[in-house]
Amino acid sequence: MKLSRKWRVAEMPGLADDYLSLSPGPHVKFKKAGRNEIDGTYQFGAQSGELDGSLEQLSDGSLRLSFTFEGEDELDPIHGYGEAALVDENTLQGYMRYHRGDTYHFVWKRISR
Repeated sequence: MKLSRKWRVAEMPGLADDYLSLSPGPHVKFKKAGRNEIDGTYQFGAQSGELDGSLEQLSDGSLRLSFTFEGEDELDPIHGYGEAALVDENTLQGYMRYHRGDTYHFVWKRISR
């Protein structure tokens, strides 16, 4: 699976850089949970939580990740869904839509071992 490992939160234009840096090393971490399923965790800003999703290879050969997330933001529960596309081997680009809240676009970069 191309996504299993840790990804750095490189950009989230809707969130200020000083917010993202509230947590050391803002990141998302994925691991394989089944044939086309992933589990994961995330931490950026005052948020942390879990991801659950599925991978789909599109007809053009690209890879799409659809996921739900659930966690906390300064102890307030948050949840929603998102989608990401593998732009190249080291870049995921997509969005997270918070239930009854905002939508934030992101760029996540693969962290080398």
